Amino acid sequence: MTRVHCDLSMSLDGFITGPDEGMEKPLGDDAGWLHDWMFDARTEADAEVLDELYARTGAILMGRRMFDVGVEPWGDPPPFHMPVFVLTHEERDPIPRQGGTTIPSSRMGSRLAWSELGRPQARRTSGSGGAQTSCRQYLKAGLLDEMQIHLVPVLLGGGVRLFEDLGLGQIDLERTRTIETPKATHLRFIITRPAR
Repeated sequence: MTRVHCDLSMSLDGFITGPDEGMEKPLGDDAGWLHDWMFDARTEADAEVLDELYARTGAILMGRRMFDVGVEPWGDPPPFHMPVFVLTHEERDPIPRQGGTTIPSSRMGSRLAWSELGRPQARRTSGSGGAQTSCRQYLKAGLLDEMQIHLVPVLLGGGVRLFEDLGLGQIDLERTRTIETPKATHLRFIITRPAR
């Protein structure tokens, strides 16, 4: 059985962007701290975590904002090498890219991608497309099976909080793996009692 999972880097004080996040600075003033483990400071263990993430993911969901700020820096081919679904209020023609990535849009707005993507395809989807689109909405709806949080040893003091305004009762998690590297602690959880 395939599973829906969310995969995000987060500061020790709970932020997935730095302060002053916006269209011009989608990660805010974080100076790359949240993602150093993926790039300049990547260790062999970090690389294995990334390789495993891509190997177990069949498609990626992201919001329109993440797409708009990321499409140019990602280049062609983008780094995904799998289908990427952009959830948006507007229909767009699919954007074919090199390396096996096609970027269609799904006219969803704030709704979840179940009906248009179909359950088998959606169940193989990574939630790496941002907090609002993936983690928060799927967590609130009780549709998220797993989370992988890359906990970065920095206190950002502001930005976008991953778990802000969930408005839910207790959600139970079971930690299934911990991998420590110099720039991140990679924590994997399964959700044992979802939102109701």
